[in-house]
Amino acid sequence: MIKLRGADYLVRLMELIGCKELFAYPGGAVLPIYDALAFSNIDYILVRHEQAAAFAANGYARVKGTPGFCLATSGPGATNLVTGIADAYADSVPMIAITGQVNLNLIGTDAFQETDITGICLPITKKCYLIKNLEDAQSIFKHAYETAVNGRPGPVLVDIPRSVQLEFIDLEDNWEDNFIRPKYTRLYQTNDAELAEASKVIGEAKKPLVIAGHGALLSDAYEEVRNFVNSEGIPAVSTILGMGVLDTDNPLYYSWLGMHGMKYANLAVQEADLIIALGIRFDDRITGRLNDFAPNAKIVHIDIDDSECNKNVKTRVFIHSDLKLALQKLPLSLNEENKKDRQKWVAQLDELRKQYPIKEPDYDVFTMITAIEVLEKLSPDDMIVATDVGQHQMWSGQYLNKMKPNHFLTSGGLGSMGFGFPAAMGAQSAAPDKAVWCITGDGSFQMNLQELITCVQEQWPVKILLLDNNYLGMVRQWQEQFYKKNYSGVDILNPDYVKLAEAYGVASARATNVEELRDAIELAYKTPGPFLLHAKVLKEDNVLPMVPPGASLSDTIYYPMELGVKNNLKEKNAEKLLAHKV
Repeated sequence: MIKLRGADYLVRLMELIGCKELFAYPGGAVLPIYDALAFSNIDYILVRHEQAAAFAANGYARVKGTPGFCLATSGPGATNLVTGIADAYADSVPMIAITGQVNLNLIGTDAFQETDITGICLPITKKCYLIKNLEDAQSIFKHAYETAVNGRPGPVLVDIPRSVQLEFIDLEDNWEDNFIRPKYTRLYQTNDAELAEASKVIGEAKKPLVIAGHGALLSDAYEEVRNFVNSEGIPAVSTILGMGVLDTDNPLYYSWLGMHGMKYANLAVQEADLIIALGIRFDDRITGRLNDFAPNAKIVHIDIDDSECNKNVKTRVFIHSDLKLALQKLPLSLNEENKKDRQKWVAQLDELRKQYPIKEPDYDVFTMITAIEVLEKLSPDDMIVATDVGQHQMWSGQYLNKMKPNHFLTSGGLGSMGFGFPAAMGAQSAAPDKAVWCITGDGSFQMNLQELITCVQEQWPVKILLLDNNYLGMVRQWQEQFYKKNYSGVDILNPDYVKLAEAYGVASARATNVEELRDAIELAYKTPGPFLLHAKVLKEDNVLPMVPPGASLSDTIYYPMELGVKNNLKEKNAEKLLAHKV
């Protein structure tokens, strides 16, 4: 037998369930764990704010495909994780958040830095755990991991009192050899009859349409989705979180739908007589006014979470299964009769796409969309992009056209400003050989800019495209469109970001036009460490297309002017920029 201190035992358990990187911040209630971490194989990253630890764990999990781990002390350290935990819950991202707690005998006494973090997090986690006995720690950590990854993924919380960390436990000297590692099990609770019924409904449709969501990425089913779309000849759209499921250059892919999705994608939904929903939750940002959503369509819904059945829209056939398994077993519905109908339907959607194209960037006016397109043209095809929340987020979704699966990271369900930069850090940790960019706005960036020094300390080459219009742009747009231009609380005073970056030891550059931006991007790629590119863009600009709040997808607002062919200057500049591609 051997005797282990609780903290050493807990850290070893973390290693055994797969924790390799830990985004964390120390404090009194986790000092024993930190003492043990110093002798472990875990790479623990010292963030500068606990919220950044949770967001970084989120970015790591999305890119790596395994749970992200974060750690904070009790009280304010634990509560600072809450927004990041809620964000992971909203977007179904697997995460294991670990918090320190006051001594067991002090719980409930209003002790120094005591908060009921398990109570706080009950609504925003799949499960919360409080370790009261070291003998339970092994089963709790194993169960926590399996809960985070199995079924609909999501965050869990493990709260560990300091007194438990300081206790000792007697173990057999070969206990690690007998440790049963947690399992990932793909859920499959359907049958051949249900799959046959779904295939029959799909085969009878004249205008079927696939909507692919984040679930297709979370289940690693994007190849199955692609095969289904191509084999069936059925057109598809995605949610913004589903970007990357389908290749943008696939002629059957009609971009993403919703409040700021393509007008032709929204109209496709309204015209369809069947929606094949793959790993989506029919949230309000993609449905618009629910009563008018897809008015002509039956719904075939495949999802791992059976609570989504009939939750927001009435479902004709619901398949309760992991998407990858369901699509592998779903019978092919294509035949000579419906093949002709589908070809006519695709031709109709092609006309809609021609009628309502996305606006071309104007290289004479330095806007966010121009900057985003230039960045993509000069970047590797496999770059990873994490965005914050606001206008730049929507334009990034619209104008980034070569995102690979799990390479576009954004806060969808919760819409958390401050998400982008820490998520990019987590992505860089998960994929050290990839080019990682954070596209952010001047409002969002100031919520977690302190993490610049974390990038310096970790020597992560995260690049930041800071799109600065001296406004909280999306709020300003709504105030312009729906509050008669009563701009209240949206003018934002910014620091000198280049000097700020210099103070942090981060290389930087300014850009006020396309030429300066191109040179700055090239410099960023030549710089081995982090880089901040401060782009001063057009002050007032609106994200379109747009579905007004409370409106139907049929009411999607399009651009106020008609769009013509790109002028020669734009083509010339685009060709020039392509020559500089990294």
